Amino acid sequence: MLALLLALVPGAPIHPGFAHRNTAVAPPAISAAHGRLGLTPAPTPEPVPTVVPSTNPIPARTTPPKPVPTPVPAPARGPLTWRPPVLVSPITLTLCNCNLYNGDIIVNLRVGQDYILKDPVVLTHSVIIHGGHNVVWIGGYVQPSSGSSPAIQMAQNAGAGGGIIHLEGIYVDGLHSVLYDGIEGGEYASMSKPRGTLADAMLQIENVRIDHLSGSSTVQHQDCIQHYGGWKDLRVDHFTCQSLYQGFELPYEDTVVAGVLSHWDIRNANLHDEPNSTGGGMQTLIHFGDTTNGTFTATSHQQRGNLTNVYLHATQRSFNSETYPNSGSQSLDGTVIHSTINANGTITWANTWAVFGFVTSGDPPGGDYVPRGVAGLGYVSPGYR
Repeated sequence: MLALLLALVPGAPIHPGFAHRNTAVAPPAISAAHGRLGLTPAPTPEPVPTVVPSTNPIPARTTPPKPVPTPVPAPARGPLTWRPPVLVSPITLTLCNCNLYNGDIIVNLRVGQDYILKDPVVLTHSVIIHGGHNVVWIGGYVQPSSGSSPAIQMAQNAGAGGGIIHLEGIYVDGLHSVLYDGIEGGEYASMSKPRGTLADAMLQIENVRIDHLSGSSTVQHQDCIQHYGGWKDLRVDHFTCQSLYQGFELPYEDTVVAGVLSHWDIRNANLHDEPNSTGGGMQTLIHFGDTTNGTFTATSHQQRGNLTNVYLHATQRSFNSETYPNSGSQSLDGTVIHSTINANGTITWANTWAVFGFVTSGDPPGGDYVPRGVAGLGYVSPGYR
């Protein structure tokens, strides 16, 4: 296993996902070693419409209501669901606050090569990963010290050729900067691909905590995890995040950047909204299955998903309104896409989508799935099932 100090040629910043970073930048020269490609404009997500069924006042009761059983068990603290991919002749790179381009740490990896990323220090800049095949990053701390940016981005053939990007035990904190997004991107982000292009790479996010997303939603939209550019599968297990605008932003295909998210699987995750007086305020804690700014069609309805032990703590809007599609949503072509509110208050899409499981209002009975102090430098993996 070859150990190197990361000393790669910095490249131009990739698609940032939002309008405030769309300042024109000349494309970098083509790198023969890393196959960097030109850039595409950044998508600008719009606030999604929500339709909330009207409710009638509940008549006074003479006897207390029958309690509803807790729908799911307490947070599991044991092994994680997905193992890191098996690596073949991996190169080990040590991340550092260097190799900067426009204030971002640029990690250029050879397409088809397996890598291990090591993080021994607090990274005070955004981390942008280009290329690579199977890439494993376990344990880390990203806390941008200034500016406005996301924490971790993937783009330009990240995981291309059927690889897996595995992010585990990473703590993201925007306390000292304006942190708009936690983790974002896709295999084909910053590349010009035809609409409907299917990705073959997968992204795994486990035991990750994201705190202090911030900024004005008029300028950018905050997301815990945002997809654009395509993944064959996006897997999340043990994840905690707060957001001012959006939580899981999982469109079938982004408005601007081509690349399909075919399937996602979220387990043992809890999100919490926050007050927001900018850009329309808090929107959704989970949003999936659409394309072109909230448009659903029979094509986007092909997206599949799974929900296991997912809690959404909605305080700024109703629980139903902070999910999308919700109980009143309709598609452009008549495809049935609305959610169902169960008698115990949970919300499911299993009646109209190939999306199994449900989301529960509030917090997990045992607290955050990733408590403070679990992820970060010195992280120790609990192992895998």
